[in-house]
Amino acid sequence: MLRYITIFILSGLLVWIFTPLAERLSYRLGIIDIPSKRKPHAKPTPLMGGWAMLISFVISTVVALPLKGHRVGILLGAFLAFAIGLADDYVKSRGKELGALPKFLGQVLAALVLASCGVRIYHITNPFSATGGLIWFSPLVSYLMTVLWVVGVMNIINFMDGLDGLAAGISCIAASTLALVAWQMNQTASATLAVIVVGITLGFLRFNKHPASIFMGDMGSNFLGFLLGAISVGGSFKSATFVGMVVPILALGLPIADTAFNVIRRTKNGKPFYEADLGHTFHRLQRWGLTQVQTVYFMYLISICFSLTALIFLFASRR
Repeated sequence: MLRYITIFILSGLLVWIFTPLAERLSYRLGIIDIPSKRKPHAKPTPLMGGWAMLISFVISTVVALPLKGHRVGILLGAFLAFAIGLADDYVKSRGKELGALPKFLGQVLAALVLASCGVRIYHITNPFSATGGLIWFSPLVSYLMTVLWVVGVMNIINFMDGLDGLAAGISCIAASTLALVAWQMNQTASATLAVIVVGITLGFLRFNKHPASIFMGDMGSNFLGFLLGAISVGGSFKSATFVGMVVPILALGLPIADTAFNVIRRTKNGKPFYEADLGHTFHRLQRWGLTQVQTVYFMYLISICFSLTALIFLFASRR
């Protein structure tokens, strides 16, 4: 336990050190988010918070774990996820759009790198088996399932990044759940990585809470989404139990539900499902009269309820 506490403190302190540097770097490179109709902030805001989280994560991981095997795949994939987000943020700060296809292909590449290093969904629990049997996937299906999950998580975290502190807080809650589950399952590496994510997101919230002095940008949301997807594949999904399969889905229940609702709504209205609009849950809560801060805390509460449900499933299954 002392080991986890130490790495948590280290990762949080590193973000506190690197985030002010990220602010200055963002201004120097001109990677700034300009206010618009869809963006409620009042002034141009630096977009490179994801850089501070990436550097902090890499240092913490190298200190805490041997750099081999699965960890190499996670770090390489994280760099790629960050890079495609950085390119998107750079282009947007110039008043242009990178386009959905290049972003998607970059995300797929990051997930493929992860899968090629052995971090894959190899099987799922057979829900129709009375003895809890497993359904094993062929290599092709294993890669496909992993890519779909990791790319999906990257996008749902990106969709959550619409208010100060929202994506970082939701990611922190989800990572806390994955850390507890991995710890209970004696998955030391996955628990350590999840604790590092908790540390960097909590540390980043010091600067990202309302009114935010810096945003994580697409580089940050891609990076965090990739890590949450990778940790769940390398941890909970490896468990040969139904609970191990359900826990990551519940831990990310709020962004999954919000994304599913908006994809269905946009498709039904004849719009591209990936096209940003003002129909997310947090947008609706604000239209119903909640302030930005109240909306974020309410979303945190819902996310905590999903996470508690995941933990109840876990502990009930171990009785």
